[in-house]
Amino acid sequence: GGKMYQHILVPLDGAKLGECALPWAQELAKKCEAQVTLLRVIKSSKGYKRAPDYQPPPPGNQQSVATQAVGKKEKTAEDYLTRVALRLQAEGVKAQAQVRLGQTAQAIAHYAEHEACDLIIIASRGRRGFGRWVRGSVADGVSKATCKPVMIVRGPGCVPGV
Repeated sequence: GGKMYQHILVPLDGAKLGECALPWAQELAKKCEAQVTLLRVIKSSKGYKRAPDYQPPPPGNQQSVATQAVGKKEKTAEDYLTRVALRLQAEGVKAQAQVRLGQTAQAIAHYAEHEACDLIIIASRGRRGFGRWVRGSVADGVSKATCKPVMIVRGPGCVPGV
């Protein structure tokens, strides 16, 4: 059909702030009968790749602590995103969860390009000095890294101006 949006991407960092984007995504997805993908990017110096299923190392194998830590983070992220996806599904929205490794803004933009997302909805605090998802960081980085439309949803405590 002539729906404006068919695939909406909502990057979530696991903080409550990120979830400010969800009501917007839910409403738009219902109106456009779009699919929603919830994406969590786990920072990794190894670059962009599909998060492998976490396997604990076999006894005697000195797998790096960093690799184990990333594996645990992925599992936690997947559990969290799956819970959020189920909430959207309960509202009648087609939703799926994806975890990726990489640099946050680039990985979000890369996913949007390669998975044919029509719109990225991302929450931003709109004030300086709190967490990673402030103006001038992730939301800003994503809008610079992609040609896709980016909708920035302001969280509570937004302070306009510079």
